[in-house]
Amino acid sequence: MLKHFLAVMLLFVMGVSAFSQSIPSGTGRYTALGGSPFILDASTDMFNNPSWNNYYQNYAFGDLNQFGENDNFDGNAGVTFKVGKKWNLGMIINKRSDNFVAFNNDVLRPSNSPIVPFMGLVGTSLNKNFHLGLAPYVSMGSSEFTDTVGSTKVKNTSMSIGANLGFTYLIKKGWIEGNIKFRMNSFKNDSTNSAGSLIVEKNSGGMEIGVSLRAWIYPSKGSKIAVVPLLGFYTYSFQPKATATSGGTSVTVNGLNWSWMNVNAGVGLNWPIMDDVQIAGGVTLSYNTAKSDSGSVSNKSTDLIAPAFNMALETRITDWLTGRMGFNKSVRSGKFENNTQTFTNLISSSVFETISLGAGFHFGRFSIDATVSERWLKQGVFFISGGNTTGDRDMFGLLSASYNFAK
Repeated sequence: MLKHFLAVMLLFVMGVSAFSQSIPSGTGRYTALGGSPFILDASTDMFNNPSWNNYYQNYAFGDLNQFGENDNFDGNAGVTFKVGKKWNLGMIINKRSDNFVAFNNDVLRPSNSPIVPFMGLVGTSLNKNFHLGLAPYVSMGSSEFTDTVGSTKVKNTSMSIGANLGFTYLIKKGWIEGNIKFRMNSFKNDSTNSAGSLIVEKNSGGMEIGVSLRAWIYPSKGSKIAVVPLLGFYTYSFQPKATATSGGTSVTVNGLNWSWMNVNAGVGLNWPIMDDVQIAGGVTLSYNTAKSDSGSVSNKSTDLIAPAFNMALETRITDWLTGRMGFNKSVRSGKFENNTQTFTNLISSSVFETISLGAGFHFGRFSIDATVSERWLKQGVFFISGGNTTGDRDMFGLLSASYNFAK
């Protein structure tokens, strides 16, 4: 059973480059396949559930994300190591896994943001079927300012801290995985002047909790077609406030009470048609709510994204080249309401581009995977310039690299 599971799992993960010993993965591959939840991707799976660290041992990976109009670098890197017979360690650097940016929805907001997020990976195997993973996470930021005469001093701090706890459990006809994500986000803007006046802006709350479950079930013995059901839940809430103190008197002003909730589910198929072609597809739904409440004014938006269709195709073109395509389309019904009005709509939308393209280049144990601009289908290839200033003709948008140094 274990050998069958590993063989079928690696067939799709390693996919078209199985003979070269590379394990293609990363944002470049995952996005090219439409962000499908019905595929396996080494770096994405470890980032979401640290128990996968027990399967992808002695493996280095990283992303060079798309440059913006200001050519800002946005990349990350990770590595895993096998330590002894039952333990596996690793880390992922500069890949954000928090919703700190939600603080910017309020007028009372952070003056800086956490930087260089760090996620540790600790995995262990309790037995041949049950594997656990823990991923401590931290990201911090700090800035200070003092004017030339010393009359004003400002100190701003920000932090996101937490952990992921995940498991993978092998069953008779496949496997089940689950993950719990916990984050505590906080900020503090502290300002004083020579007269002794003090203004402190900070938040109460700031807790994120997410739970996800996914299974990979083979309907019959020896089957390569897997049924992939999934279920997820997420919630986040906070309230910022500002306290001004002068002459022994304090006045506090509260921002809005913010909260978010998401429930999602889906089911799909993962089907290796042959050694050279892999496909996956399915249907998902997502229910989202967002609230902001001041006590006298209340705003609420509700979104139901259903159905959302997803297809992913990966095929080996040559021993060193892989082609990829993803497709997404969904129907979204939304509703916004407050004390004075209600607005509803029904639109066709997609979280990603409707069509996504990608390519993988494999050299022994090394792999480079990238998205390819789908605008090539209409505008052609700009080999010399690569694109224009708006980035809508970029030759490659997201680049990922990985190296399998397992013996």
